[in-house]
Amino acid sequence: MMVRDRQLKRLVDMVDKGCLKRTCYWPRQDPGSFSQGVGYRTRLNAKGGIDWLCGRREINGCPHPKPEPLTSARTKPTEGSIAKQQP
Repeated sequence: MMVRDRQLKRLVDMVDKGCLKRTCYWPRQDPGSFSQGVGYRTRLNAKGGIDWLCGRREINGCPHPKPEPLTSARTKPTEGSIAKQQP
């Protein structure tokens, strides 16, 4: 399912809309398919561009059971918030 990530401003391939708020959500560009001795080959979408996907789902599959979606949207930690957490 393709869902629009408002922070990336891109469509991301994921299981459902709740993935945007889950802790396991890891958006990344589609690296393509890997072949031994050849390397990565890009997988282009119908418009000729590279898609975004959930890296956790692509590499390891979704965790089972899926974590509950958080109440607020996914936020990236800022440098100030990281500095406050460290003693």
